[in-house]
Amino acid sequence: MFSVRKTLCVTALSMALAFTTAPANAQDYNTLLDLPEGSTLVSLSATEMVEVEQDLLVATLTFKSENADPKVVQDTINKKMKEALETAQKVDSVKVSTQQYYVHEFNRSSINSRRDMSWRGSQSLQIKGKEADDFLELAGDLQELGLTMNGLSYSLSPEKLEETRNSLLEAALSKLVEKSERTAKALGKSSSEMLQINVDMGGNHYQPPMMRGMAMESMAKAEMSAPVAAPSESQISLTVSAQALLK
Repeated sequence: MFSVRKTLCVTALSMALAFTTAPANAQDYNTLLDLPEGSTLVSLSATEMVEVEQDLLVATLTFKSENADPKVVQDTINKKMKEALETAQKVDSVKVSTQQYYVHEFNRSSINSRRDMSWRGSQSLQIKGKEADDFLELAGDLQELGLTMNGLSYSLSPEKLEETRNSLLEAALSKLVEKSERTAKALGKSSSEMLQINVDMGGNHYQPPMMRGMAMESMAKAEMSAPVAAPSESQISLTVSAQALLK
């Protein structure tokens, strides 16, 4: 009933994509006066949105040391972080990386005296993983070693985000084509030709993770329960807009 051009040429531009489906003379339509007689140029848009469960756990744990001798501070940190790193690397489903290493001198009292000067140091470890049981057990083991939990949260992995956006793109394009056909019919036109389609990836809106019973500081007793986390959802949206030539 209606003929619609759907041949798309995709070009990636930063976080947005530009799709063009233009005939050879589409660039000649600079003004409404350039349009073929009886044609109408309309701007259309369609949006798809979905909530997706977050699948990636991320935690940062820090070890701190204090002593009057900076060598003792650094040696203590180095030994502890070596042990923590070796422990984390045993868990295949978890990716681990070291973070900032910082040592500084400070005054233990309000009086500016060299006798009260001491040294503090810290280094952090970041772990990422999708296997929640393995991840949280490891986080508990690192806390047992003396590292302090600085942050634990769920997020959406890049792989799942890309997969979700691809599915939204297909749905949004189908909705846009349907909208152009309906618009053509409403205006008494017999065909709809897409001259240009722009895709706005939008963003995934962060939802605070649900965390229950997470120990934020190391405890004095011999054993500590592993932290607990439950995923929330990220809202993903994608909008396609187009200029359609109705004939």
